[in-house]
Amino acid sequence: MTKPIKTVLFSLLSCIFIVACKQDAPPPSRDNINILLPADPERINPVYDSRSIGREVYQYIYVPVGDFHPTTLELFPILLKSLPIQQTDGQGKSYFDIELIADAKWHDGQSISAADYAFTIKSVLLKLTSPRSWKSTLANIQDIKLDQNNPNMIRVYANAEYMLAKEMVSTIFLLPKHRYKNNTVLDNISLDEIKQIEDASTIEGLSEFVEDFNDARHYTTDILGNGPYKLDSWETDQSLTISKLENFWGDNYKNNPFLESNVSKMNFKIIADEMTAITALKDGALDVVKGLPAVNFENLKKEFPSANYLNSPSTRYYYIAINNQNPLLSDAKTRKALAKLVDVNGMIENIEYGYGTALTGPIHPNKEAYNENLSDKIYNIDEAKSLLEDSGWTDSNNNDIVDRLINGKVEDLELELLITGGELGQKVALLFQEEAAKAGVKINIVTKDIRRMRTENIYTYDYDMAALAEGQDIVPLDPYRRWHSDNIKEKGSNLSAFNSDKADELIEKIRNENDTKKREKLFEDFHKVIYDEQPVIFLFSPTQKLIVSSDFEASVTAKRPGYLANTFKIKPAQN
Repeated sequence: MTKPIKTVLFSLLSCIFIVACKQDAPPPSRDNINILLPADPERINPVYDSRSIGREVYQYIYVPVGDFHPTTLELFPILLKSLPIQQTDGQGKSYFDIELIADAKWHDGQSISAADYAFTIKSVLLKLTSPRSWKSTLANIQDIKLDQNNPNMIRVYANAEYMLAKEMVSTIFLLPKHRYKNNTVLDNISLDEIKQIEDASTIEGLSEFVEDFNDARHYTTDILGNGPYKLDSWETDQSLTISKLENFWGDNYKNNPFLESNVSKMNFKIIADEMTAITALKDGALDVVKGLPAVNFENLKKEFPSANYLNSPSTRYYYIAINNQNPLLSDAKTRKALAKLVDVNGMIENIEYGYGTALTGPIHPNKEAYNENLSDKIYNIDEAKSLLEDSGWTDSNNNDIVDRLINGKVEDLELELLITGGELGQKVALLFQEEAAKAGVKINIVTKDIRRMRTENIYTYDYDMAALAEGQDIVPLDPYRRWHSDNIKEKGSNLSAFNSDKADELIEKIRNENDTKKREKLFEDFHKVIYDEQPVIFLFSPTQKLIVSSDFEASVTAKRPGYLANTFKIKPAQN
C-alpha cells in the first residue's frame, strides 16, 4: 500500500473513531409506543362521561386544572398557579379564588382562561346537556364570579360543608368555550337560574347551543385538548393514535409528570381477545399490556422473561351487580344468600394467584374509612340455604330449583348473569353457577358486549345480575353517585337501584362532614348498612398488573389507570 493511500485511510478511520467517541450515547431505539386497549374507548373527552378505558387515552390529550400526583398521591397543580385555599366572605359564604397560569393554551393556540372555567361549570350544570357524572359533584358549586381585571382569575363559591369542596374546584377538566356555537348564551345568566332551566326554547339561542354541546363530535372527532398529545387518527374497534404536540406550552414546566412527552407517538391497538394480545406482545407489536388475568401474567413471566412485570395496588374492584328492583331479588335475605354462594377468597387464591384483596363494601380496603370489623369470610352454602328458606324459598315442585309465590305466581329462583366474555368474568360466573346450584339457585350465564349490556340492560334496570368493575380515584369516596336513591332512574348512576333511607341519610351526612375522623365513622356506619343489605355481591380488588416492553423504563402508580406512558423513558439502542 502506498504512503498517500495509507495516510488517507488512517485519517478516515481516525475521524470515524473520534466521532464515535464523542457520542454521549446511542440514539433511542424508537420514538413510539404501542399500547393495548381491550375495547374501544367510545368517548375521549373527560367531561362527556368517558368510560374508564377512555381515561387511558384522554389523560394525555387533556389535563385538569389539578390532579393527584402519581408518586406522592397528593393534590398537585397543573393549570393552577397554586392550590386554592377555602375562605369565607363577609356574608359567611365559602369560596375559593382560582387563578390559572397565564401561558397554558389549547391545541389551536388559544389561551386557556377563567372564561373556560366558568363556561364548563355552567354548561355541565345545565340540565339539558348530556354530561351526567359531573352534574352531581358540581352541584355543590353555588356561584361563580369572574375577575374583571384578571382574565385568569375566578372566584368559586362552594357548599362549605361539602367534604370534597377543595378537590372539586381543583381537579375540574375544562372545555374550550370558543369551540362551541352560541357560546355566550349562558354568560349573563346566574348559576342559580341555569340550574332551573327546563326548556331551551325559553331563552333565545339556547336550543342551538344545547344541540351543539351535546353533539358527539366533541368527544369523538373534534377533539381539542390542552395536554401534551393530540389525536391523530381513530378507527373504531381497531386503533387510535395520538402524537406529541410540537411547541407545547407544558414544555416550560419541568418535573410535572402530567405534561411530559417522552415518546413521539402512542399507538393504541384495540384488541378484545386476550390470546391475540399476548401474541402481539411476544411479537413486539405491543409494548404495554394491562389487565391480563393472573394466570397469563404468571405464565408470561416464564415464557417472555425479557419484559418488565410491574405490580402495584389498584383502586379498582370487581362485583356482581344485583337489580334490587327485580321482585325475585328485592329481599335483602335473598341477596345475602346469593353472596354466600360466592367463594371470593377461593377465587383470589385459585384464579388471581393471590393478586387481590377481598372486600365487603364499596370502600376500598386501603382506605381509612373501610370497616375492618366486617368479616370477608362470607362463603357458606349451609347459611345460604337457611337464608333462602327464611325468605320463603323452597323447592315446592321438586325440580331442584327453589321457588316462591310472588304476586300470586310461583316463581323459580332462576337468574341471568350477564358477563362481557373476558376470561376472569367467565371463571367467576362458572364458579358462581356451580355453587348456586347446590342451594337450588339456577344461574344462566349470558355473554354480551359491554356497550349493549349498558344501554339495553344496566341503564334500564332490565337485568337480574351483571359482572362489573368499578374504578375509584385517589380522592376520598363520595358515595352519593353510586348509592343514593336520587340516582335510581334511566341512565342513572345507581346501577343496582339500591334504595335505603338509612343509607341515604348517612350519605348526606358524609358529604357534609369536613372533620376527617367523624367522616370515617360515618363511612363505617354506611359500610355496615351496605354489608347488611347486600345490594350487590362484592368480590375483590385486584392488584395492578402491567407488562411493559424491555425497550422502556416504566413505573406504575396507584392512581387510575395505573400508569402514565408519557413518563416512560425509551432506552437507548443497544450497540
